[in-house]
Amino acid sequence: MPPRALGADGSVRSEPAAPTPQPGRAQRLMALAALATALLVTLLVLRLAQPWLLALEERSGDWVWAQTASHADERRLIVIDIDERSLTEVGPWPWPRSTQARLLEQLARAGASEQILDIVFAEQRPDDALLAQAVRQHNPVLAQVFALEQGGQPQVGQLAGALDWAGCPAPFGEANGYVANSASLLPKEEADGPGASAPAAGHITPRIAADGVMRHQPAVICHAGRSYPALAIAALLHGTQEPRLRLQRGGWLQAPWLLTHGADLTPPIPLDERGDLRIPWRQHPDAFISLAASDVLAGRIPAGLLDGAWVLIGSSAFGLNDTIATPFGGAASGLQAHAQLVTALIDGQLPRTPRVAAPLQALAVLASAALLVLLLPPTRRRAAGPNAGASAPGARGRPVYLLPLAGATLAALLWLGHGALQVLAGWWLGWAAPVLFALLFGICLGIFEHARSRIDRDRLYTHLSSYLPAPVAAALALQPPSSAIAAQVRQVSVLFADIRNFSAYCEARPPEESAAVLHAFFSTATRIVQQHGGVIEAFQGDAIIAVWNGELQASPGADQHASHALQAAIALQAAVRGVLPDPAPAGLEPLSLGIGVETGPATVGSFGLASRRAHMVMGRTVTIASRLVAMTADLSHPILVGEGLAAQVGGAGLQSMGTFLLDGMRVPHHIYAHPLDADEPPG
Repeated sequence: MPPRALGADGSVRSEPAAPTPQPGRAQRLMALAALATALLVTLLVLRLAQPWLLALEERSGDWVWAQTASHADERRLIVIDIDERSLTEVGPWPWPRSTQARLLEQLARAGASEQILDIVFAEQRPDDALLAQAVRQHNPVLAQVFALEQGGQPQVGQLAGALDWAGCPAPFGEANGYVANSASLLPKEEADGPGASAPAAGHITPRIAADGVMRHQPAVICHAGRSYPALAIAALLHGTQEPRLRLQRGGWLQAPWLLTHGADLTPPIPLDERGDLRIPWRQHPDAFISLAASDVLAGRIPAGLLDGAWVLIGSSAFGLNDTIATPFGGAASGLQAHAQLVTALIDGQLPRTPRVAAPLQALAVLASAALLVLLLPPTRRRAAGPNAGASAPGARGRPVYLLPLAGATLAALLWLGHGALQVLAGWWLGWAAPVLFALLFGICLGIFEHARSRIDRDRLYTHLSSYLPAPVAAALALQPPSSAIAAQVRQVSVLFADIRNFSAYCEARPPEESAAVLHAFFSTATRIVQQHGGVIEAFQGDAIIAVWNGELQASPGADQHASHALQAAIALQAAVRGVLPDPAPAGLEPLSLGIGVETGPATVGSFGLASRRAHMVMGRTVTIASRLVAMTADLSHPILVGEGLAAQVGGAGLQSMGTFLLDGMRVPHHIYAHPLDADEPPG
């Protein structure tokens, strides 16, 4: 029977059935796999590179401090600097005790309410009595240094300022040595031992990080069963005239440890798990008003500048071994750290790491995962009704490359959020884990989603290629839907093959049997056409249409397509002898195969709206091949060849059947037959 889908214009239409996508479950599995991979890699990196990540966090915090530091003048705490000019005018260090005493006296006369010394007078000197008298009269906060490293350390001078604690509680460390002030300089009660009404000394022991930057200082250091506060804490207790200090565990939103002083428990002093103070570098070094010690001694300071102010006396002169690295530079005076701590304690703005820092990081990880999953390309909606399972048109997803970009953006936002909490709320949570996870999860989602889309595309291509020519299916799988004509004229060879008498066979035999015969025929025809370099363009009823050289891009051996089409016709005619029922069932005409082959120009391409497209091969060549199939029974030849193909193969082995006016054509055409030998094996 003739092909049912042949148009009046000689066109052959191939229309794919809508594929049935199943992206929902696959996408969920992909997201879970990406989540597990990102979590595993994050945990592995955190375990193997924890010191490096912690150092990166700290350096990032340094950068945030440096960028957000205030430049406004700090007038509550004035720095008295023993600088290079002071050494030039007064004399080399160490200055005589009388000069030191005169400095304290001048500061008191200028109105300073609190004097804090970042200087240790360890050596005993003949004129200690003068400085001791100034210490007793003006009661400054003295400095002392502890040795926290292991090994034997010297014990120089007399410790002072011990807290009224019964012992040394956790988490404070035990020192194995110290350098303190000479006993001859201390008030008698301090030199004789404990019993002072308030601490008059604090330690200036630094906690230097591996990169040399001072970011922490022990709040309290223990020695010989007694506890000694840091200089800034000692200054706060001394300035508020409240010597009592208590240690307690912090709440979930507070630091691990808290130091509270006096009856007023707010604001407490936050400590980390080691009992350290985190130094808040909130103020730029330029914000502190610095007066040269020589100017103070000479009375060259502005009147009223020190009225009611606290003063911090230290040295920035080169060679006095009081240099540290800070977020603002690699070589700064150590008194800068104490100045930052004192002002932060006055304001109650010491940074803290809350006890819920780890759960909050986990919450940030979960929130990051949820946000990135929401950014996954939406799965295609399924149509309702009789076409349930088919994807709705126009449902296009977001580009996959946006997922790693979104992960990087989210990581940057998490980092910025950590910096904002550091500056605005004084919270130090740690950003490495959530930032690393967001970045890795975005990358993993992008990779896995790309892999899934490739799998879906390959599945779609495989599905389409079972309904369309494989090159067409491959092109469609990579292109967005379009309503434009996508066609071109090509020199092709077309083969029509139709099973004669199949309609009567279907009417007389069970449907299952008819379907089995048709399936066997289609399978055999597909195999032979593909073996000879052709493409099955369509299955139409009980007929097949095959095309050679119909691809938009030429394939190897395309110039021999006419010969390949003829050889395929010969091989197909021989192969169906074992496929079609023989003999025919009683009362039925035997099934046979009629084949028409022609070569010539044809229009090949896709037509129609984007919502419903058809791939077509149309033109005079297609019409001639279809009409030749109808004439195979009349001329009693199973394979008829048009004059275009005969000219291409040179007529070798072909038998002229004469000139005929084909149905629907206006010009007669010369027809040739290929006399297939009964003993000829399949090609």
